[in-house]
Order: sequence, then structure tokens, then C-alpha cells
Amino acid sequence: MTIEWWVVLATLAGPVIAVQTQKFIERATESRRRRLQIFNTLMANRATRLADDYVRALNLIDIEFLPRRFGSTKDREVINAWRELFGEFTQGIARGETDQVLINAWHQRCDDRLIELLSAMSSALGYSFSKEELRRGIYYPQGHVEREQAQLAILAGLKNIVSGDGALRMKVTEVPVSDELVNAQRVLAEKSAGAYDKDGAFRVRMVKEKE
Repeated sequence: MTIEWWVVLATLAGPVIAVQTQKFIERATESRRRRLQIFNTLMANRATRLADDYVRALNLIDIEFLPRRFGSTKDREVINAWRELFGEFTQGIARGETDQVLINAWHQRCDDRLIELLSAMSSALGYSFSKEELRRGIYYPQGHVEREQAQLAILAGLKNIVSGDGALRMKVTEVPVSDELVNAQRVLAEKSAGAYDKDGAFRVRMVKEKE
């Protein structure tokens, strides 16, 4: 092939290569944006793990961090860490478990798995957070903690009432009455008492109807 043909091919292929390169860059940029959004959401909701955004972010990890390139070990570490956390979630604790030691131990395992996940994601995205920073660097006011606990208690109470396992407690402190009603009830009681003789027999009086 002569030099002229190489020039022609280079001239024709140049724009195509440039367009494909631009598309590749755009896809890579968009992929990183989505990954960052997942990471930022998990970081922002470390203390509020019942938040809908937190749950959605967890469920997107398999899609956005699934290794697609040869040698993508950091992506694989993210997926492995997520599956270990997911395993703790699905294993959970026995329904109705009341042993606080077992409950606390399960919560601690979930916390440890979450830190491992955030650490793997941090490394895959080019950050350098230490595990101690990920574990301790959380601000969550006590008022929010109390509000969340109150909401959970209310939901649990409503569930028990609906299922028939609980009941609403009521305490009557005052019954609204009127003086007229009280007097009418008193007169009725007096007349009822007067209708019986001393032996407890009901007295009947026959009245002849006038013609």
C-alpha cells in the first residue's frame, strides 16, 4: 500500500476515531458520576439507614460497580464487600429475639461490613478515607435519634393493634353531663324505688277507666 493510501485512510479514520474516543470519555464520565452519587448517598446516610435513598443506593451497587474490565480488582472488592453486608442483612436475627446481647452483636457486624464496603468504594473512586474516619466521622443530632426511635415505636404499636396483638389504652377523667339529665335520672330512680313495698313486691294500682 502506497503512502498516498495511508494518508487517505488516516484522513477518513481520524474523525471516526475522534468521535468514538469522545463517546468513550462521556460514558466513563457518566459512569463515575453515578458511582460518586451512590458513594455520596451512603456516606450522607450512614446514621439514617432506614432512609429510602440509602436503600436505593445499596441496590445500585451491583449495577454500577460490576467489574467490566480485565484486572478491575477494586470494583471486585466493592462487590464482595457489598455481598458480605447483604449476607448479614438477609441472615438478620431470629424473629422475636429479645436477647439484647445478640441484637447488639448483629448490629455491630452490620456496622463493620458497612465500613468495609465504604472503604472499598472509597478506594475504587480514588479517595483515601481511613476506616476510622468512615466509622467515626458521622454527625447525627440526638434529637434525630429520639425522633427515629419514636417513629419506630409508633409503627410497632400500630402494627400490634392492627394484628390484634395490642390495644389502645383509655383513661376517662371526666364525663360531660347536664343538670337536667342528672335531675331526670334522680326522679326516675326515686319513682322506681317507690314502686316496691317493704317486702320487695312490685305494687300495682288498678284504676277504673271512666265511661
